[in-house]
Amino acid sequence: MNTAQPECLVCAFNEINHTTALLIRKSQQLASMQNLPLRLLWAINDKMFSFEHLDLPELKAEERVQREFSLFTEKHGFSDISNCDIRFGKPFVEIIRYQNAVNAKLVVKQMEEKSWMSNSIASDDFKLLRKCPAPVLLTRSDSDEFPKNILVAVDFDRDDSSSNDDELNKKMLDTVVHFFDKPETHCTVLNAYSAPQSGFVSLFADYPDKLVDDMLASEKRFKGGELNMLSRYFVEHLKPQYLQNNFKKLLLQGYAEQLIPQQVEKTEADLLVIGSVARAGIQDFIMGSTAEEVLSNVKCDVLTLKPDGFVSPVLATD
Repeated sequence: MNTAQPECLVCAFNEINHTTALLIRKSQQLASMQNLPLRLLWAINDKMFSFEHLDLPELKAEERVQREFSLFTEKHGFSDISNCDIRFGKPFVEIIRYQNAVNAKLVVKQMEEKSWMSNSIASDDFKLLRKCPAPVLLTRSDSDEFPKNILVAVDFDRDDSSSNDDELNKKMLDTVVHFFDKPETHCTVLNAYSAPQSGFVSLFADYPDKLVDDMLASEKRFKGGELNMLSRYFVEHLKPQYLQNNFKKLLLQGYAEQLIPQQVEKTEADLLVIGSVARAGIQDFIMGSTAEEVLSNVKCDVLTLKPDGFVSPVLATD
């Protein structure tokens, strides 16, 4: 991250249309509320973009794109926007490089629609989700309104002493308060607990049903205690002006990738906040993390965050 630059908010898109106009307006609201400068990035796939529809043969590629963007801003009434930054290449790579260069506090991007191949080949959004160090707000809504119902999915791991789940959970709540603490907003913090190892262990137990019940009860006590401490941190440390009166916690038995989409629908959430941990190598191609499975099965905006100290493989190779 280029800390020499003042923090900003980045609005990134791959093409310009009516939905892009809504995306920019939503980004303008977020940036204005936090008094952050707004930077626009048009990340163009250089293998797919064509200039055949532009009757400007004398101009170079970037100048042509800037001209098209100017026509777009005039059409949609963006009188306060004169231009945007243009990058050609793989969109997710260019977005990550750009957010690092301009010190983005948040990247806002329109979510790509799921394709029939998305379960086996990661889309640009999945790659951005895995590899962008800055928080990413992926929006699939057709509105520029602020979210009114926020679901924050947190995780606790007592089996891994090196896990930084606690700090990531706090970071997610801090980001919610920072950007979305408004009178009409409601926030639910969800944790799903299970005992996946119980099936194997119970094979060798004299009373397998009791063993499973005991393991689930132990997980529930641990996760419930952690959730209570996180809730106190939210109210006492972050001190939200409005959300502390519109806040509830939810502890449910089951698997996160199943429960989170169910609760998004049940609570009518229009924003899901979730932590994302990147992987590399062959798993990056054939396996989906919980965050990616959830992203494929919810119909609301999604805000994803990385743990502090995460180094993007994209930037590591630059």
